[in-house]
Formats: sequence, structure tokens, C-alpha cells
Amino acid sequence: MKKRTVFFLLILIVGITVFFLWFRKDKELKSIPKNADAVVLIDVKEVSKQYFLTWIKHPSQWFGKSSSQHKNNGLIIPDYIQIFHLKDSNFAEWYSVFEIKDKNSLIEFLTKKGFKISKKNIYTKDIFSIKIEASKCVIGFSRSNFETKVQMILNSKNKVLNADQFINNSIASVSYFGKSKIRKFAINLNDDNIEIKTKSVQDVFSSQISDLDKQTQFLKLKLDSKNAKIISGLFNEKLTDSININSVSAISELESVNDKIVSYAYDDNFNEVEKVSYQKLVQPNYKINLQSPEAEKLWSYFQDKKWINEQNQFTAIPFQPNVIKKNSNEISIQSTRKNIDFGDSPSGSFVLLKNNSLLVGLLKVLSSSDKKSISKVDYLFYGNKGNYYYLKLQFKKDKLPIILR
Repeated sequence: MKKRTVFFLLILIVGITVFFLWFRKDKELKSIPKNADAVVLIDVKEVSKQYFLTWIKHPSQWFGKSSSQHKNNGLIIPDYIQIFHLKDSNFAEWYSVFEIKDKNSLIEFLTKKGFKISKKNIYTKDIFSIKIEASKCVIGFSRSNFETKVQMILNSKNKVLNADQFINNSIASVSYFGKSKIRKFAINLNDDNIEIKTKSVQDVFSSQISDLDKQTQFLKLKLDSKNAKIISGLFNEKLTDSININSVSAISELESVNDKIVSYAYDDNFNEVEKVSYQKLVQPNYKINLQSPEAEKLWSYFQDKKWINEQNQFTAIPFQPNVIKKNSNEISIQSTRKNIDFGDSPSGSFVLLKNNSLLVGLLKVLSSSDKKSISKVDYLFYGNKGNYYYLKLQFKKDKLPIILR
């Protein structure tokens, strides 16, 4: 009886110890340079806790493959992983800095993962670039001027920051440094979706998403001037800084069409013979409306960019044929193969991008692994009403939650 009591006491003590270890964190952020304008913060212990609690609920995973092979990567993993964006750089360029625990283990890990070494101890694979510099490891989600950016990051003084400034009751957060304050958004990892939202959002968009999801369009969006400026800023487009755009609306659907291919050959008598064949192509039908009190100025801007040809086609969109028209305070761009109507739309600004079986055929440049990843996504939704901002990446239903897949 005493042995059993001692055993359960030991189990209780171990459980309590592990429990408190999850909540004891070093909240000092040491890797964010002063010229950073945004940061993604990941609470490593909170992720571990969510993984463990989810794993406990799924006995089928108890005897699966161990992930221990990923633990010996040669890096010191802090309690908060800090991924930052630098001012005046492309939206897709993000960086993170880690302390190196074992350089040989790190190099071995990178080699096993398929990274190739190039000049100056830079390892690359797909969009990732990794630089080993003394006791530091800089990871970049970019190859553009990576060596220059690494030196800038390592030589920069760091901001004096604390995790509590960015994250509270979520496994991660994304924040940007405004002129007067830090704007922060919680990141939540649910069973089959990832949400990024302002803290005060309480089920503001669920009915709107449900209505939009019932529609068949591949893309549907409506943006006011503020959100149009946000979206254009993601791609470093300064159009909305120089031209007043009140709103943007767009709709698109995908269609598989037969593309006629005409070739010529010669018969035995050297007469030219026409040969006709067909191939399946995925083409989008679309309509885009731009509302602006400066429509004439916007039209001139497109002409200066040589985006409007003699047939009044908007050539900046690669899917032809289309026609661009100017009418009072509106410019519209519409594909000509099939008429498509925007229809009713909910209030506020939103973007809904739905997965489609034809999408992979449209994105031929993607690798097989990228296509596989996209096939698992159901839709992407962005919404804004007043001070409420919400982003949702919905995955297709699966037996396992995202964190265990």
C-alpha cells in the first residue's frame, strides 16, 4: 500500500513540475533589430503544451514515429521564437536569429534537410536562406540581398522588448510597430484552421464566411480605400498613395476550356496540311471594378505603364482576352469569354479565396510539394469592420487536428 502511495506521489510531483515548467518563460526578446517594423512571436512552451494536450486525446498517435530526429538541430530554441520584418523590404521577406549550440549538429541537420551550401557559409533551399556567422544563425524567408540583410541584422542594435508587449493567451501573435503604439493580433491554432484576429473580435465574421463559402466563385473581394491601401502595401505598390481609390471589388471563377492548337505539316506530295488538336487549359473568368474620383488620372497611370493596348485590353493581367473601360468615376476590367456578375455582398471589407480542383492546373510553376500543401487548404478569408480585423486559413477536414498532421 505504501509503495503504491509513494508511486502516485512521485507521479503527482513530476506532473506538477512539468506543469510549472510550461509557465516559466524567459520573456526578454533579444533578437529584434531596431529597424524592424513587424514581428511574429511564437510561444514555444504554449505550442508544446497544446501539442501534448492534443496528443493525449488521440491514442492512435501514441505509438507513431518519434519527432526526436528534429530536436538535435544544433540551435538553442528560446521560449519565444522571434520572426521579424525589416522596414522598406518586400512583404514576403522575414528573418529570425538563433544562438548556435552545436555548429556541427546544425550543419548535419541542414544537409539532411536538403540545404545546399553556397558562398560565405550560406545554405539555401527553396525560399529559405540560412547564414552561419560565429555563434549566430540567421534564417531568412528570402534570397534577395540576403548577405547584405544578414550583416544589417547582426550589426544593428536590438530593440528592448518584452513578450508581454505582443502576446497574451495565444500560442503566437503578429504585431507591427505604428508611429505611436504597437498594433498586435492574436494567432490561434484550432483543430482545422488558423486564425489571426484583433483581441476584441467575437464571432463578427462567421455568418459572413458561411454565406460566402456557399458561393462557387474562386475569388471574391470588396475593399474600401483603407484596406485597398493595406493590400497594395503588401506588394510595395504605391498606387494608392498617389491616386485616390475609394473602393475595389473583384470576382473570379475558374473554368476548364479547350484550347485549339493549329500546326502544319506536308503530305507525300509536299502539299501543306493543316493539323488541329486541342488541349485542356484552366482559364479564369473575372471582373474588377475600381471606384475613384480621379478615374481619369488612374486611366493615365495605366497608360503610362503601358498596361492598356490599342484594343483596350489590360495587359497587366496575363489572362486574355479582356477589356478595360472607363465610365465616370469607375474603371472596370472584365474577361470577355464569359460574363460574370458580382451579385450581393456583405458589408465591410473582405477577401475570400477558395480552393478549387482546377487551381493546381492554373499554378503550373509550383512544385509537387507546394501543390500538395495547397490541396489541403479549403479557403482563406480576410475581413475588416471598423477596428475589427480577422484572417482565417481554413484547412480541409481530417481525422487529426492540424497540430498532429
